[in-house]
Amino acid sequence: MKRGIIRWPGLAVFAGFVLLLVAISWLFLDSIIKVTLEHTLGRLNGAEVNIEQVEHSWSPLALRIKGVQVTNPQQPTHNRVQVGEASADISPTELILGRTLIEQLTMTGIRVNQERDSEGEVYVLPSEDDMKQWAGQSWEDLKMSLPSTDEIMAQVNLRTDKVIEESKAAYEKQKQQVIAAKDALPSEDKIKEYEQKIKEITEGDVKDLGAIAARKEALDELKESIRKDKEAIANFRDRVSEAKEVLQTQVTELKNAPGNDIDRIKSFFSMDGQGLQNVTGLLLGEQAKQWSQYLLLAYEQLGPMLARSDNSETVKPVRGEGQSISFAEEDAPPEFLIKKARTEFMVAGTVIDVDWQNITHQHNLLGQPTTYQARADNSELWKAFNLNGELSLSDLGIDAKQQWQLKGAQLQNLGLSESAELSAQIVSSLLDSDGTILVRENKLDGNAMVRMLNLDMDASGSSKLTNAIASALSQLQRLDIATNIAGDIQSPSLSFDSDLDDQLGSLLADTAMSEADGKLADIKADLTAKVSDQLGGQEELLQSLTQWNSESGEKDQKLEELLKSKIEDSLKDKLKGRLFGDS
Repeated sequence: MKRGIIRWPGLAVFAGFVLLLVAISWLFLDSIIKVTLEHTLGRLNGAEVNIEQVEHSWSPLALRIKGVQVTNPQQPTHNRVQVGEASADISPTELILGRTLIEQLTMTGIRVNQERDSEGEVYVLPSEDDMKQWAGQSWEDLKMSLPSTDEIMAQVNLRTDKVIEESKAAYEKQKQQVIAAKDALPSEDKIKEYEQKIKEITEGDVKDLGAIAARKEALDELKESIRKDKEAIANFRDRVSEAKEVLQTQVTELKNAPGNDIDRIKSFFSMDGQGLQNVTGLLLGEQAKQWSQYLLLAYEQLGPMLARSDNSETVKPVRGEGQSISFAEEDAPPEFLIKKARTEFMVAGTVIDVDWQNITHQHNLLGQPTTYQARADNSELWKAFNLNGELSLSDLGIDAKQQWQLKGAQLQNLGLSESAELSAQIVSSLLDSDGTILVRENKLDGNAMVRMLNLDMDASGSSKLTNAIASALSQLQRLDIATNIAGDIQSPSLSFDSDLDDQLGSLLADTAMSEADGKLADIKADLTAKVSDQLGGQEELLQSLTQWNSESGEKDQKLEELLKSKIEDSLKDKLKGRLFGDS
């Protein structure tokens, strides 16, 4: 009997085996997909990913995933993001060709920074830089303290005593110079003597012309002496003018010295930012970190995961397992592409719809960036919110840009600090914000402006300093904060520049001053008393100088009149009368 080419029993066994594999795959496909996704997404994330349920359908080919939890590698007790439900329509044709093309992806119930039921496993440990604290400082490290008046007095170099000493020296010097010049002045008796001599020279009998010549010579000698006395008066009056100018300056400085010293003391109470420069970061750093997780979501979550898609070193492969290597040509379609996606983010009970296009890790093949846009107006939380951006991956890292505008966000009972040193919360406020973020080769460079209007804060402190800060915070009505965003996309850093420090500095200075007012008044009274003693001598000398200047002026006028005296005409007339009278 001739045997057939086909061994039907063997074929039946093979067909049965294949059918068994198909049946097993059919029955357990969802579980297989679930495990595969958890492993693949975990590798991309760098930490454990959990999926609650996976369902598939064949016609059309689609996948539905529920309860996705993505562990934060930097904080394994929390999920960096979790998804309530995700559904995707998959192209079977592209799948056969070894590519994944999702026409439409929808994700709902997305939340960030949610606590996990149990700590997730971390595959890639974050660096020490990633783990550093955002604020970089705690309230316990805030070393500044409100100065007491005694502490300030020990540091302030009061100038009143020095001004008094300088004034005394100037007073003595000017007084000595003026007295020396005054001693050189002609006395009233000397001026009367001049008058008597001129009268004798210009009056009386003369015998001949020789007598007239002799009297003229005597008058010239007398005038020369008068001129020297006039020079002495001029020198004296110059000294008086100089002394008055110096003393008037000294009197002004003396009168201002106590007030200037009090102002100098008060300046030490002012907070110049050295101790307050980190208060903004301490107060708002943690809250800003939470806000940034929404604004940087595309970079912090999607970007790094896409960037890791080609990184085989993220999780070391199990020995003996193969690795997927891409041989895609430059003009080939991307191996993975989500054409369109819609995600719903939950923010304090408000749903934000974000529309995505062209999600892939091979932007060089696609020739277009991943784009996204979010908009939510007239919600319970804000009046208007707009956000748009784009993202692309290159060999050098992630390049992206994003901008946003937020108007009229309502803040209610928002806790800022719950430390033992300071408790602070925003009771109510309206918040506006706008900003731009750029990413070049994984490095963030951005800035944002945050404006808090109609601000009502409640704060309390446990020390003299934090009590003063709490009191100052309670008085704030508006706060403008400029935020700078930098660092790596995996470990962004925020720095703050706001008018909070200036406002706190002014308010704290007022608080410190209110405690010091009484003592400062006593200090000023003591300084003023010291100045008054010196002022008495200065002002008395100024009065004397004025009087002396007037008296010297009168003397100068008398001497000037004496210098005008002449003898020629009077004596000649007398001589002529005598000669002609005798004849």
